[in-house]
Amino acid sequence: MKKGMVLFLFMLVLSSGSRAQVYEGTAEYDKKKYAAFLAEYDYPVSAVENALLGKFAKLGYRPREEKGLLNRDKGFKVFAGSIMSDITEGQADYLVKIEKRSRKEREISLLTIIVLQKGEALGRAVSEQRANKVKSYLKSIIPDVAAESLELDIKVQEEEIQKTEKKLEGLKREQLELTHKLENNGKVQLETENEIKAKQEILQLLKSRRVTPALPNLDS
Repeated sequence: MKKGMVLFLFMLVLSSGSRAQVYEGTAEYDKKKYAAFLAEYDYPVSAVENALLGKFAKLGYRPREEKGLLNRDKGFKVFAGSIMSDITEGQADYLVKIEKRSRKEREISLLTIIVLQKGEALGRAVSEQRANKVKSYLKSIIPDVAAESLELDIKVQEEEIQKTEKKLEGLKREQLELTHKLENNGKVQLETENEIKAKQEILQLLKSRRVTPALPNLDS
């Protein structure tokens, strides 16, 4: 069963043509520009977020999130003093931001990650080998992102089914009410017909009691 699921996810990744486009750039945080790694995924933001944050959560790390309307760093999640051996050696501060790349394009998520060690941002200028390790890691989580995306799709479908089931229940209740109304209507119709017949019989009886006036005798 597990092998089948893994194969399904693998085929899903291939069929969607999803590859992480990973490159180096810069990002601003706390009014400073840092070297950063950027990765584009052909999946929803929530799927990428669940996959990457799930990796940190498994190691016991919870982020501090930048919030506030006037906060220029809003959206960044900060994992201070974390050890992610798959990304880099030793402790580091990971500044992570996941957002939709563009409102106009189809749903592509943009992941921005700044890796700070001793106040210095990791990048090719610091160590090409270490920078490549980070980029390889960002590509390696595609199956996790695909799995999270699948779970989100399953959840949406389950919610749609529940919504449709509630609609069906409502229609069945409405049909039952209408059936009862029709049954009552049939009974009332029969009672009304009998009432009409009874009243018609009374009418005929009343009419039969009419007295025909005598015609005047013309001979007299």
